[in-house]
Amino acid sequence: MQPQQNKIKITSLILLILTIIWIVVSTISMLQVKPAWKDSDFIRWVSHPDIFFILNYINATLLTVVIIFLFSFIFTFLKPKYESIVIVGLVFIPIYGVINLLCYSIQISIVPSIAYNSLNNQYTVNIVSQLIQANSKSLIGFMNGMAYAIFGIPSIIYGILLIKELKKYSGIFLFINGIFCFVGIIGCLIGNSILEMGTMIGGVIFLISLIFMQFEFKYNE
Repeated sequence: MQPQQNKIKITSLILLILTIIWIVVSTISMLQVKPAWKDSDFIRWVSHPDIFFILNYINATLLTVVIIFLFSFIFTFLKPKYESIVIVGLVFIPIYGVINLLCYSIQISIVPSIAYNSLNNQYTVNIVSQLIQANSKSLIGFMNGMAYAIFGIPSIIYGILLIKELKKYSGIFLFINGIFCFVGIIGCLIGNSILEMGTMIGGVIFLISLIFMQFEFKYNE
């Protein structure tokens, strides 16, 4: 069990740093987005990405990869006692990972150039806008929200099991993060901007869980 605790502690520390960066950079980047924006406004914004836009999606891509590693280590830590239920949780991690990596990577690889080329073509506005993750009403925005809803499932399962394993606060906040992941996608489905913030709030709560992992998982050289 000890080697897995070491891996969880180290990986959660890396993830803690990336999550802090995500909160700061994402907030700065998204300050430019206005509630009244139309599809054409999102396209103009994405067609000329600034440094915060680029850093945001590079960091989000890295964050997704490290989350996959963290949950695989938590799976291995919990597996000896809870084999059947932890496997159920693990199944959702690669699904979350694939969807999110797609959503984030295309924002800095192909979407800016497509958006730029569509600036003078009003017939492509509706199609191109569906590729912009920052637009919660877009296809990619919905897929991103769905990815976090999927992520909520293992968060809830592993959160409960960590509480049983005396990783009390790591588990509690991981569980609450999972709940807010579901709140976020519900907000997206019903068009409620307040509930949509559940995903961002969940990210902050996830950060708190990572902080407690630094204290509740023991490091042994």
